[in-house]
Amino acid sequence: MINESQSGNASVPIVETHEVYKAFGQKAILGGISLEVHRGEVVVLVGASGAGKTTFLRTLNMLEPIDDGEILIGGERIGQRVTPAGKVVERSAKDLARQRANIGFVFQHFNLFPHMTVLENIWHSPVHVKNEPKEKAVAHARELLDRVGLGEWADARPRSLSGGQQQRVAIARSLAMRPALMLFDEPTSALDPEMVGEVLAVMKDLAREGMTMIVVSHEMGFAQEVADRVVVLDGGRIIEDGPPAQIFTDPQHERTKQFLSKVL
Repeated sequence: MINESQSGNASVPIVETHEVYKAFGQKAILGGISLEVHRGEVVVLVGASGAGKTTFLRTLNMLEPIDDGEILIGGERIGQRVTPAGKVVERSAKDLARQRANIGFVFQHFNLFPHMTVLENIWHSPVHVKNEPKEKAVAHARELLDRVGLGEWADARPRSLSGGQQQRVAIARSLAMRPALMLFDEPTSALDPEMVGEVLAVMKDLAREGMTMIVVSHEMGFAQEVADRVVVLDGGRIIEDGPPAQIFTDPQHERTKQFLSKVL
């Protein structure tokens, strides 16, 4: 979906959203979000609970279908296509799966398969979704476990790991698909405080290596240290978008000032 020329060209956004709207029943959750994210950028979404951050993140791989607007990943409209007659129609499940395969998603809760070993959790999707040769997928899975500091846990079951360890396995599982884009939905919110640092350390390493990341997080220290841009949402809209130094030291919107006064 994100072809080689696009992923290697920083001038072409990996993510483009245009006036994205989403409602649940009569309640509007997203009120027209337009955003661009370029290759190698780390964008952190912040805002009060109910601002629409998680819903917006979930629309980027169509875990939440949108009501209006469009989302392009690598220049290709995700979840929808336009017919020769100009009508917007839903993509087939197979086509959507193809698109999603290039987007890693790390959830608040780890969603690991409890009946599989840690290693099996990581190589399963590359083999069964991308038809990668098992030997190659297993070797890559072991490399990723070493990368997140869990090489010795390859044969363990997820239940024997701490929450922080399970979240690092979940990150490795997403990376096993070799995504061009990683989405993180409050990846440390379900962890005990002492486990937060080990997960953030892995994410910082990914950022240093140039992974394109969009992160919903309440970890303001991480946003200040790692983000290229901080995007502030309120009421389902973007109210500020800028570098961390500007957002955290000289916010322009009154709602941003109110939010930061409570979390900093």
